[in-house]
Amino acid sequence: MATPENLSATAIETIVMNALRLPTSNTTELGKVRDLINAVYRDIYLKMDWWWLLKTQVVNTTAKVDHSGTMSVTLGSTSITASTAISLPIQNYALILTGNANDPNAVYRITTTTTSGTATALVVDAGITAATSTAAGYELYEDKIKLAADTGKMLQLKRFGGGLPIRLIGPEMMMQLKIQGSIPGRPEWATVFEYATSGDPTTQRWLWLHPYPDKAYRLEILYKQQLNTELSSTTQPFMPDEYRQLLVYGALARGYPIYMDDLERGKFFQALFNDLMALMQAAQREYASDLPHLYPDESYRETRRSRGRRGRMSLGSYFGRLPFEP
Repeated sequence: MATPENLSATAIETIVMNALRLPTSNTTELGKVRDLINAVYRDIYLKMDWWWLLKTQVVNTTAKVDHSGTMSVTLGSTSITASTAISLPIQNYALILTGNANDPNAVYRITTTTTSGTATALVVDAGITAATSTAAGYELYEDKIKLAADTGKMLQLKRFGGGLPIRLIGPEMMMQLKIQGSIPGRPEWATVFEYATSGDPTTQRWLWLHPYPDKAYRLEILYKQQLNTELSSTTQPFMPDEYRQLLVYGALARGYPIYMDDLERGKFFQALFNDLMALMQAAQREYASDLPHLYPDESYRETRRSRGRRGRMSLGSYFGRLPFEP
């Protein structure tokens, strides 16, 4: 069986340049056409959370760090020394100094460690606000997890053992929850905030969780992926092959007015673009969007079956299944 041929970036460029009567050997004009195609591609990407952009990622939270030691801290210093070695890696873990009367429930972030494998010398993100102590109690939690490098938009975060997914909230509400308490438990709220390197959008994004995870929990993430690199040469667009003609129509709708001063043909290809876009949106609504539905109320069936057995009740197949609350 022959392998189906997909419309590659090169093929799309050739179709557009031939329609605009531009020589494909002219690299300068090719660069201009490539820019048009990529602009259309990015515009389509932003219009909806397309089914062909959805991906999943699985991450496991880390249990609360078990320890039997203390930490030596100095007011105003970022350096900390643990009395017993801590297994690595613990960068970006939340550090809470228990019994901190100066600044109760303050949370510090581990930025670096000075040894490999295990560590006793740590550095936090800012000066300690607790009173100087050579034996301060502490707790360590991983409440920040790096998302996949191609994460564009997180759509759902699933955690098992409950009837509902983790609630996605904004960064401000997450900050408020972090202020209110530091009691660990099963994550119930999540937000996407900041980059692995602050201010650098080319690095991975952080998934913040609350409460602080006390155990290992499996989290399944549904997200919209970012576009791949600029379309060129043999690059394959993420969109299905049957809709890649959109890139041709969109580029010609812009190319004819720009290169040929032909507004009529531009409008013609814009109409073709709009028609095919409507078909792709219809497919999105058909099987990729969760829309409200109406279901008949069949409770009367249960009433009829239960006649003659009054006083008896059964949870049926739901018993012991959901919600699971240990």
